[in-house]
Amino acid sequence: MNAILPAIATPMYDEAIARLDHDGRTAHYWQNEESIALGQKYGDPKEDLGPVMVFLASDGSRFITGQLIPVDGGQASVR
Repeated sequence: MNAILPAIATPMYDEAIARLDHDGRTAHYWQNEESIALGQKYGDPKEDLGPVMVFLASDGSRFITGQLIPVDGGQASVR
């Protein structure tokens, strides 16, 4: 069994960001700027997460097990 650890922009995430005031949005932006190596923002569900899910459901991943697969633009690795 494998697990995907996503950092993906979702409608709920977008709503939460929209509720922040200007200072909160600015702080969030700079936190992502410093912590997400690839693109400085959360990933897209279709472009970034979808292909990983398809791979893990395919025969190509038949010899991978017990892994945590981060789909986070490098966020976990730069902490």
